Amino acid sequence: MPSPPQTLCGTVISAGLMQKAVKVRTTRQVYNAFLQKFHTRQKTHHVSDPNSSLRTGDVVRIAPAKWSSPSNSIKHVVTEIVAPWGEPMEERPPIPSLGELAKERRAKNKARMARKLARQKERWAAKETAHRSKRGIQMLLEGRK
Repeated sequence: MPSPPQTLCGTVISAGLMQKAVKVRTTRQVYNAFLQKFHTRQKTHHVSDPNSSLRTGDVVRIAPAKWSSPSNSIKHVVTEIVAPWGEPMEERPPIPSLGELAKERRAKNKARMARKLARQKERWAAKETAHRSKRGIQMLLEGRK
């Protein structure tokens, strides 16, 4: 059985400057064997926020994204707000679950593939019409028709 995706907890340090994305800083402790003490290490992640419901200062839980985003730097998605900062949760748009995000992406992909297939059919029909008309002109010139 596969293990659940690793979730991280961090603080939103920049929100509202990018469309549908925020910066989240996560901290962890690393042990230095030589000094025999722990040090705090920080890492900044670009995180997808589909409904723009996060504000600077929120404590959030993030998980790795299962899809590749248009931006190569966004590799995580928000799963929940642990502790809101400022505006109450009732006044913010809801955060979609990972299942809802996957369903939405599948629907968009299906619509995109349908548009692509329709464009291909139009091109094939145009080529077939051009081929038939060209063949008809050749036959007229030869006097067979």
